[in-house]
Amino acid sequence: MNYILFEDQNSKFLDPFSLTHPLFELRCGMFNNLERVINCLKEDDELILIVREEIQELVRFKYPAYNVNPKLIPKGIFLNASCIWNESLLSRINNGKVYVKNNIVVSANSDDEIHIEKLNDFLNTSIQIHSSIDIGYIKYLWDAIYQSHEQIKLDFNFFSNQKLGFIHSSVIIENDESVFVGDDSFIGAGSVLDATNGPIVIDKNVYIDIGSLIKGPVYIGANSVVNPGSKLRGNVVLGPVCKVGGEIEDSIIQGFSNKQHDGFLGHSYICEWVNLGANTNNSNLKNNYGKIRFSIPGKEIKTEKQFIGVMIGDYSKTGISTMFNTGTYVGVGANIFGGGFQDKIIESFKWGKNDVTDLDKFLATCNITKSRRNCTLHQSEKKLLSSIYKKNNIFS
Repeated sequence: MNYILFEDQNSKFLDPFSLTHPLFELRCGMFNNLERVINCLKEDDELILIVREEIQELVRFKYPAYNVNPKLIPKGIFLNASCIWNESLLSRINNGKVYVKNNIVVSANSDDEIHIEKLNDFLNTSIQIHSSIDIGYIKYLWDAIYQSHEQIKLDFNFFSNQKLGFIHSSVIIENDESVFVGDDSFIGAGSVLDATNGPIVIDKNVYIDIGSLIKGPVYIGANSVVNPGSKLRGNVVLGPVCKVGGEIEDSIIQGFSNKQHDGFLGHSYICEWVNLGANTNNSNLKNNYGKIRFSIPGKEIKTEKQFIGVMIGDYSKTGISTMFNTGTYVGVGANIFGGGFQDKIIESFKWGKNDVTDLDKFLATCNITKSRRNCTLHQSEKKLLSSIYKKNNIFS
């Protein structure tokens, strides 16, 4: 069977994440949306990826095993990349029907090849006769945060209560049946793992230093570090190769990002290669307990949420004691510093409050950043970052 994982027209609402990521990389719970589909595939199934033209070169580099944006899409089952798929849901859609949630096509079936330029026409026509389906859908980044709590609990079914790493004898574990510790991981003296309210999964080669508090549900990705005295207060997802400290709750860190020092992070989505300086804090609740408005460049969104923090794009950095207000947007490659609360919209490549970054120096810093994690800045990513820079009407 061919499965075609496609991006819908929602990418603009997932900015800043969508500036540099395909939507199937959205992380909610222990897996991203692509990993969820791959987990469901049979040996003879084929997966095709359909993404926006501006990111297709990067996606081809990152996922060489898959066919990306073929001119002729083979017949098969189309899956919306913003959806949280599982095996049960996939088993329900093998019947030729079109499935929709909130007037958005989440799955369709084609018995014929479709030219890629005609895909939207096919989906728009398909929606005329459809069935509804109850499925997690990420329209905004905070949807991933709010759905992650239950998703971590469901994802624990992929794990067990094994303790494969080293756990110091003084570590306290509450609800041991809901705690997994992966190979080569280390839990330091005096730490507390409390899985009373949800499971805790500590992936392989994770180092949790002394005196850390981890309250489930929590997922800590492979090769990550939790610094001494850290407080992960529930509904926290850390992707691979993160270094964290201080206080974190109800937040997702995509991966390869650092928040090493004291400071509060709550109801926030942090993308990759981000560094939060010491004592960086965000507000996630208005003093009047009102609903939060969140602005992306060109649009204000009434979230109907009481708790929303900061959404930060790839390669952005904060100086010491940076303060973010509720519902703050930070684009790609911003260098944020200066006293007082920051603006609620910080566009890509902003330098401080009034200047812009130098593109060549920025790319050189990206190279250094990635080399510290044994990664390289591929030409496709340089091209994408340069394109974002130019679209923001910023020139060196």
